[in-house]
Amino acid sequence: MPACALVTGAASGIGRAVVERFVNDDAVDRVAALDIDPAVHEGVGESVATYEVDVSDHGAVHDVVDDIEETADVTAVVNNAAVSRYAWLADLDPAEWQSVLDVNLTGQYNVAHAVGPRMYERDGGAIVNVSSTAGQRGSASAGVHYSASKAGVLGLTKGLAKQLAPSVNVNSVVPGLIDTPLATDSGLWTEDELDAFLDRLPAGRLGDPDEVARVIHFLCGEGGAYMTGSVVNVDGGSDLV
Repeated sequence: MPACALVTGAASGIGRAVVERFVNDDAVDRVAALDIDPAVHEGVGESVATYEVDVSDHGAVHDVVDDIEETADVTAVVNNAAVSRYAWLADLDPAEWQSVLDVNLTGQYNVAHAVGPRMYERDGGAIVNVSSTAGQRGSASAGVHYSASKAGVLGLTKGLAKQLAPSVNVNSVVPGLIDTPLATDSGLWTEDELDAFLDRLPAGRLGDPDEVARVIHFLCGEGGAYMTGSVVNVDGGSDLV
């Protein structure tokens, strides 16, 4: 069967950069690009199958994976879909809390639930879950629900790495502040706040989506063959700020 890489949050930013990496990877025959944003259908080549789907919808995710696996084996998964909306704790109602966790954490579980056992049975595959520095240190710009969801991704990664071993490698990539719509167009940072942060950051600039995509692609390939349960920061040195 042809090999397929599945990427969520694939309409823009890191997800789109990962799709482009896989398109140019001879080890992958097809790419499945998933996003709730209709822009996922735009600007992709013939080797990319696009799906407009909400990763928080368990049944819809399973339907997509069933469709893909009729003609290809999913050999790599990149769980990248996420939302971020600031809310002060006193204003953070249960519905808003749940909606962010549903996408950022449960969405990753949904994809792993649909694909992980199949990979395990075939004795091969790689899953990369995208977290955030907010999940390691908390976040001033995003709400506590975002931080909690991204911390949960790290726990999910560790648990999956143990359950799916030794057949499937499961790792997490932790981006810092990357030049994506989630960071720059969400209104979470004012221009002054962003400038002040970048002045302190050792790298002195926003990260490029492809700089994260390269690490994700590495973990999905032969280079990451002896890595599982790892947490890899791609953050410009934000731990030093």
